[in-house]
Amino acid sequence: MLLQFDGSDAQANALLRRARPDRVRQRLLKRLERLSIPMQLTMTLAAGVNEREIAWVVRQGARHRNVRLVALQPAFFSGRYELDTDPMRRATLSDAVKGVAAGLTHSTRAGDFMPIPCSHPNCGWVTLYVRRFGLFFNLARHVDLERVMGQVAYRTQLGADEVRGIVGTGVRGSIAHMAAALGKRFIRPRDVFGIAIKPFMDRYTYDQDRVSACCHHILDTRGRLASFCEYNARHRAHDSWDSRPRLHAAPGD
Repeated sequence: MLLQFDGSDAQANALLRRARPDRVRQRLLKRLERLSIPMQLTMTLAAGVNEREIAWVVRQGARHRNVRLVALQPAFFSGRYELDTDPMRRATLSDAVKGVAAGLTHSTRAGDFMPIPCSHPNCGWVTLYVRRFGLFFNLARHVDLERVMGQVAYRTQLGADEVRGIVGTGVRGSIAHMAAALGKRFIRPRDVFGIAIKPFMDRYTYDQDRVSACCHHILDTRGRLASFCEYNARHRAHDSWDSRPRLHAAPGD
C-alpha cells in the first residue's frame, strides 16, 4: 500500500495537496501498523516548501515496522503543483541525501546511497537497512552492487533467498565475513527497510541519455510505451484524450 506522506507541516501540506491531511495520515499509519499491512511512504519534495521535513518523514518510516520503503520524489515542473516555476531553485538528489542523513544520523552517510539498478545513475538512488532484534543498521554498504546487479535489477521486492544472496557481497575481512554469514541466516525480507530517491525530469532538466536508459514507463492514450519523464516533458500536452470513451456518472450519483 502507498501513502502520500509529505511531512507534518500543515502549511506545506496545504500548498502541495490543497488539504491538511497530516493528522489523518498519522492515524492511518498507526492503524495499518496494527493490521501489519506492508506499505510505502511517498514524499513529494519541493524546494523552499518541505526540505526540513525529510528527516521527520524518514524517521516515521524507520519506526513503523510495516513501512518497507520511503520514497522521496523531488517535485518536477509539469503542471501538477501550483508552485513557482523556478528551474534554478529545486530540490536535488543531494538535498534528499542530506535530509536522510540528518534523520538517521547514526546509520546513514552519503556513500550508503547507490544508483537504482536498471536505470541511468542520475535517475535515482537507493539505500537499504535491516531492522531486527532491536538493531537498525545499513545494509547497502555491505553489498557489491555490480556483483549482484542481475539479482536486483527490475525488481521491486526481493525474496528470502535473494536478500540473503546479496548480504555480505561487499564485505572484506574475516570478522566482516562472519557477521555476513550470520546476516544471511537471520535476515528476512520483512526486516529490510529501504529509502529511494527518484527525481523525475521536466523540460528544464531533460536528458536524452537518461531517457534512453529509462526503466520507468507509462502508456500513452494510444497504448504506446513511453518513458515517464519523456512523456511528461514532451508529449503529455499533445496527447489528447478526446478519442477515448468517457465515463458517465450513474443515475442518482
